[in-house]
Amino acid sequence: MKNKNTASSTFMPKLVEQLPSSVFVHYFHIAGGTETMTHQHDWGQVHLIKQGVLEMEVNGRKMVSPAGFAIWTPAHTPHRAFNRQDIEYCAINIDVSYSHRLPNQACMIALPPLVLAIIDDLVSRKVDKIENHQDRCLTDVLLVRLANAHQVDDFLPTTTDPLLRPILSELEANPANHCSMSEWAKRAFTTERTLHRRFQKHLRMSFNEWRQRLKVVTALQLLKQPTPINQVAYQLGYSDASAFIKMFRKHTGLTPAVYRQQITVTLGPVELS
Repeated sequence: MKNKNTASSTFMPKLVEQLPSSVFVHYFHIAGGTETMTHQHDWGQVHLIKQGVLEMEVNGRKMVSPAGFAIWTPAHTPHRAFNRQDIEYCAINIDVSYSHRLPNQACMIALPPLVLAIIDDLVSRKVDKIENHQDRCLTDVLLVRLANAHQVDDFLPTTTDPLLRPILSELEANPANHCSMSEWAKRAFTTERTLHRRFQKHLRMSFNEWRQRLKVVTALQLLKQPTPINQVAYQLGYSDASAFIKMFRKHTGLTPAVYRQQITVTLGPVELS
């Protein structure tokens, strides 16, 4: 598929009827400003990228996955990807006979260091079909670790919980809000401990972690505009750009300047194989 010099180019990934091996590693470069048409496979897929952020729509639900996370789509799950930036994409295709330990529903998976190391090894050796004994052993470990890795519904989950929903709504409207957990507890006529338990129960993360992820997702949108980076930092509640840059790089693997450069550069034709 050739990416024309337009703001967005849509393509249908090349679909095959069956995998060449029970676990098949598919990796290639995708130009920024492209998106795939909705499609599905007869096998499961683990979608991940080396740097930046992968945006996908899975069964009509938007999912945002930074580097260090992966999106799992079981067999026969409709999905499409939005590649807003230049990315190095990797898909671990897994036959249904090997994926029974993985979730039945699409979700995000926090990738443990060992999983990342195995994938890096396979990609660096340009292994796609898993055929020899050594690589079968590696992928056996890979599948076990993926099945046991921490699973999340989304990078930025939400909830209808009556105590949390007003807090999330206010933060979404103003990501620069500095109110502490204790301040929110007073406003909600409850205790800090109760709010902490609610965040862990309904969002499976702390208040501070959710708020930081909101800043990442908001920054991804702000950086598409010509706003100076220090101004973006200010809009997110940072007093200086350095703390914002550190936070953004932690979650995406890129500095804000590099991310912006990748999504604004006009790319020439590129062949996706």
